[in-house]
Amino acid sequence: MDQYRVKGVHVQHAGPPAQASKPPLIFVHGGLHGSWNWHRYLPVLSAAGWECHALDWFGHHESDDLPTEVFIKRGIADVAEEIGIVAERAGRVPALVGHSMGGLACLKYAEGNPVAALALLAPVLPEEIGNPEVPFDVDPASPWGPPPFELAQQMFFGGVAEADARGYYELLCAESPRCVAEATGKAAVAVNLDAISAPALVLVGGEDSLVPADRAQALAGRLDADFQRFPGRSHSLLVDQDAEATASLIEAWLSARLEDART
Repeated sequence: MDQYRVKGVHVQHAGPPAQASKPPLIFVHGGLHGSWNWHRYLPVLSAAGWECHALDWFGHHESDDLPTEVFIKRGIADVAEEIGIVAERAGRVPALVGHSMGGLACLKYAEGNPVAALALLAPVLPEEIGNPEVPFDVDPASPWGPPPFELAQQMFFGGVAEADARGYYELLCAESPRCVAEATGKAAVAVNLDAISAPALVLVGGEDSLVPADRAQALAGRLDADFQRFPGRSHSLLVDQDAEATASLIEAWLSARLEDART
């Protein structure tokens, strides 16, 4: 695995150059997180021959910081900018893998740009489906979080050993209050779902307190996407006990659906 920067975006990179039969994969993390969140997925997908690019949003992890007055106004849809920068660098139409807020950012990018496929893990939902309101106090004039460990553990690290959860917690960063509002039902991001025709997969944990499984299934229905609900799992599909198995499921789905598209 190596890394690179392009136009201020930090990217973790793994795998061989993209082949004619396999588009590059761009991985888009969720709120408060970073490219590190994919550390159990990239080895699985790259070992299967996929070129993987896991980006950091602006203002997150190792990408360029933003002035506070810019950061607090940035919404989830704005992350399509980073996706576009990495897609241009990759040089071919990508497949996108997004988690939580990153899943909604992937939808917003796919609304206006070609993508080979979409794999959405516990995605924050577009306005047409709607997100349940979560009772967080969000000051629109200040970055939000990270919250106390106990709340972060409940939100992000269900099914993760406490020692590991505390290690991940130390990597969390503050988030734009606008993004938090959009993810918790206080605001919304409109997406023209009819403009998205790429094959899609929607995955959700049955115990996810942020993205209810029935609403994720409704999104899958609107996208004519494949759907899977994982009983007993929560929002932390990237770092829980079944993370590698989920990465393998995505790899098998990508291989099958892109092969179908070629025949």
